[in-house]
Amino acid sequence: MGFLNKLNVLYCHGLGSSINCRHATQLQSFFEKEKDIYFERFLYKNPGSYEHIWNVNEWRKDIEERIDSNDEKWILTATSGACHPALNIAKQRKSKIAGLFLMCPGTGLDMSFVDTIQPGALKYLMKVGTIKYPPSKHGHPALLNIECLQEFLKTDICNSAETTIDITCPVLTVHGVEDNIVPVENSNRLMQRISSTCKDFYRIPGVDHYFDLDEKVLTKLEKLMNSIRENEVPEKKRSKI
Repeated sequence: MGFLNKLNVLYCHGLGSSINCRHATQLQSFFEKEKDIYFERFLYKNPGSYEHIWNVNEWRKDIEERIDSNDEKWILTATSGACHPALNIAKQRKSKIAGLFLMCPGTGLDMSFVDTIQPGALKYLMKVGTIKYPPSKHGHPALLNIECLQEFLKTDICNSAETTIDITCPVLTVHGVEDNIVPVENSNRLMQRISSTCKDFYRIPGVDHYFDLDEKVLTKLEKLMNSIRENEVPEKKRSKI
């Protein structure tokens, strides 16, 4: 697999969200200005519903199927729960991933996360066996059970016993300081463990789990893209950009 002739960017939305969420639309506007970038909002086979139990590893298989549809590398951009499969793919499929942009990654969690849906949700889940995850604006609802959440935690890259997470591509993570769903310190610990020598972690002041990509974030994203260009785009092609 050789150098990239263009940068392929795939956006993966989180649980309860959709391809029309604010991060998807803001990234689309950002990348439309870049002539060397192909941007795609990725639609999972099961983005979420109350008829089918959600499983994060189905999302991973969907993403892998998409990036395997050609011989080129991809930059994965992901929000919240979608960072779980993105990180695992970046670790296991190094030859396919040129970079990662992670927004409030849903990693380093435990079952108490369920109570962020609503107070007492974990107790209800343990009693009834399933719980409905409400959609955000423009989002898809999801049906969760104990088994799918246990699988999510079991396959969370941050819950591995390894001291270092073997991800070597450029990585940018941004996270709201006031996030009350996924603590910002989870991202701090994640980034400390990632082995990449090209990584940046930005704590966004004054915002929670739901935030816009402001000028500071987009400046850091542009820096990430330039680092990936340096790594992946042939010099002759780069001189024409």
